[in-house]
Amino acid sequence: MWQVVLGITPTTVTLFLVLALALAMGLALWTALAPGSVAPRGTARVLLAGWLLLLLVATLAPSQPIGSGDATVWWRPGEGLFDLGAQLEPGELSMLVRRQLANAALFVPGALLLRFAVPRTSAAAAFLLGVGLCLAVEAAQLLMRAGRIADIDDVICAAAGTVIGTGLALLGRLTVAVMRRRGLPRHAVRAAP
Repeated sequence: MWQVVLGITPTTVTLFLVLALALAMGLALWTALAPGSVAPRGTARVLLAGWLLLLLVATLAPSQPIGSGDATVWWRPGEGLFDLGAQLEPGELSMLVRRQLANAALFVPGALLLRFAVPRTSAAAAFLLGVGLCLAVEAAQLLMRAGRIADIDDVICAAAGTVIGTGLALLGRLTVAVMRRRGLPRHAVRAAP
């Protein structure tokens, strides 16, 4: 995951959010153009399964043999960032901030794709599922004792990423709804298979 963290800059964060919004708009438009089709929902489900696999690999891959580490938990928000940050050089502190951004970004696609994979899922349910999944990952990291730290900051970042993903899904749907009201090409709807 450190290779990803090294690449986090304001430009890459902006690009990631633009791509996530484009995905939301694309799925919303596809759903609107093919109202009876299950293809958009099926595609969202496949992407959601791929994201879940990526999430589990990124968060549960041990950094040392399972059972060989301490069961470390950071319960205070900011403990990893501020307590460690006071002892670190500016470049190292920047790395910790980038890691928190990566944690938030990791949960954006899940909430976004869930809203299209299971359209009846409410925003609150998507949020609770995202935070619940993060809590399960943190508990697994604690129980594995494999060089990972269970950190409340990861849960907070996951909650932020889940809110952003849910918001982007909603924004994509609203944008397509406005486009349709303003005259989305009608022939596109009829030409859809």
